[in-house]
Amino acid sequence: MAWRQANAIRNIMIDANVDALDTGGVATLQFRTSAQPTNPDDAPVGTLLGTCTFSATAFGGSGTPGVGQATANTVTADSSADASGTVAHARLLRGNGNIHSDANCVLSPASGDFVFDNTSIVAGGIIAVASIVATQPV
Repeated sequence: MAWRQANAIRNIMIDANVDALDTGGVATLQFRTSAQPTNPDDAPVGTLLGTCTFSATAFGGSGTPGVGQATANTVTADSSADASGTVAHARLLRGNGNIHSDANCVLSPASGDFVFDNTSIVAGGIIAVASIVATQPV
């Protein structure tokens, strides 16, 4: 049998996870070239293409849109990308600058965490995030 969690526990866990982003200030979301590191605690890899900024409270409460999920509040676009390149992973930094997590960036929703309509970033261009939904696995 697989280990599964009750819906109430999934909601508690996703709330704790996304609330950790708000520790010490406003959280940020970095977009980088190169595959994500083996472990989020590893040093950053790849070129920093740009940084988007979460709202003061990064995510709303659990249960939206579903059990074990939380939707990000407004994420402010990077109005002038730092460099040109192909985005391959994203790094989420807590408000205090410490690493929270990382995720891969792809074109196809079936194969990644952050889905882009175009993974080519151009220096000086805009990097915008339409929405983010964090999900706590069953």
